[in-house]
Amino acid sequence: MDRQWFDEKEQVKTSFPLLLTLGLVKVLPLPVVSVIIFPVAFFYYLFSKRARTEIRRFQNQMRTFTGGHLPRKLSTYRTLFSFSLCLVERIAGWIGKIDEEDIFYNDDDIDDYWENLENGQGCLMLASHLGNVDLLRSLSTFSRAGVDKVVPVTVIMEIKSSEKFNKVLKSINPDYELTALDPTDITPETIISLQEKIKNGEIVVLTGDRISAHSTNRFIKTRFLGKEANFPYGVFLIAALLECPTYFCFGLRDEAVMLRPVNAVYMHRSDIDFTDCKRSERDERIKRLCENYVMMLEKYCMWFPNQWYNFFDFWSEAE
Repeated sequence: MDRQWFDEKEQVKTSFPLLLTLGLVKVLPLPVVSVIIFPVAFFYYLFSKRARTEIRRFQNQMRTFTGGHLPRKLSTYRTLFSFSLCLVERIAGWIGKIDEEDIFYNDDDIDDYWENLENGQGCLMLASHLGNVDLLRSLSTFSRAGVDKVVPVTVIMEIKSSEKFNKVLKSINPDYELTALDPTDITPETIISLQEKIKNGEIVVLTGDRISAHSTNRFIKTRFLGKEANFPYGVFLIAALLECPTYFCFGLRDEAVMLRPVNAVYMHRSDIDFTDCKRSERDERIKRLCENYVMMLEKYCMWFPNQWYNFFDFWSEAE
């Protein structure tokens, strides 16, 4: 059986490259940092065989699924360079160097999302590792997420899987870790606390495209890009328990490789409602929510295939 993402050690063995990048982002314009990142991404391309292998696996599956008809040219190096830019943008976001003017909001369900927040209605946001999952969260800490007030964001994520990077982001902005929750810490009391946060107009963020290292036996099997894959049951169960508006959110760069990036936010409200859900119907609705999420993830993978940052065999566990 192939190794899952949580079996892999953190790629960066020392914090020095991250601290160097932080220093560059602080003192240099982002286009200049992007130029410097070119050789860094090329070094990673040369010496990370696993990343190259898994990017090609994903891209081959994309070609099979679409019959080769994709709006963007697939490239292993472009994906790795795009990933490097994403790390730069995450750091820039948390030091307040990305303004709201740098973000393009699409005409989808974004107005519904903003209206709910303005009216004090919190929500659950289902994100992914396609594009920059951290974009709106960092902007929210500076009141730059489209509403005229600070909206606290709690993100549930595997904190230890990228401990060094998380430590650097915490040194930039303490809010990064204060608003992060590891899945291992979730209890019935935690769910009650999250429900209170949403009642108070806050946002809870989860990613739905990686199964947890601590619950590998609980998953939803569904087709993704034409092949069976496992998605985390617990993520969609939390959506059911919170009984609140749920949005599929994607933060994506217009082009995978560009020195002056335009980041676009795509927001889609789910029509799966759990407020009147009987316990006997809950699993069926959870499955439908997962399937709807996967369909949306497929759509944006086809539009932005070089921004897929799950560098592991996504389908191996389902075989």
